[in-house]
Amino acid sequence: MHEHTREEVISEIISEFSQSFAAARTRWTRFAEEVHPELRGPGMMILQTILRRGPVTATGLGSILDMDKAMVSRQVTKLRSLGLVDAKEAESDRRVSLLTASETAHSAIEGIQARISADYLVRFAEWSEDELAQLQMLMHRFNATAEDPRGESPATRCTRAAETEKAQQA
Repeated sequence: MHEHTREEVISEIISEFSQSFAAARTRWTRFAEEVHPELRGPGMMILQTILRRGPVTATGLGSILDMDKAMVSRQVTKLRSLGLVDAKEAESDRRVSLLTASETAHSAIEGIQARISADYLVRFAEWSEDELAQLQMLMHRFNATAEDPRGESPATRCTRAAETEKAQQA
């Protein structure tokens, strides 16, 4: 691939990602309202991250999502007031709170995830198993090259310890 052609292809890839992100943002706004009428996009993004990565600290969320502390704090406070997120002190450091999704959040998100899975099954209906495996592998490879912005704060260490403990229990 020539350098000019490579740049054009990368530009088209960026355009495709932008289109996917815009559609996902619209979809998540709608899903957020289904989870709770007062929930908005940023809160839904944080809730999804807590579901996937929890228990996690607010600092960990900020690092994972590249959001400032004030934004994360406001959203976590809102999620807790809506009964969607629970917090408990980390055993390894009482200054740190670990966030987990509540049963209410799990139930609401399970229904949404079932619909998302059904939508993707339709979108991928004409794809071969090899094409799906290749897409998954390439997306994983692409995502694995992203920088990990997390530092070594007490909250990060507690989050990592909680993630390790969760993996060992699985």
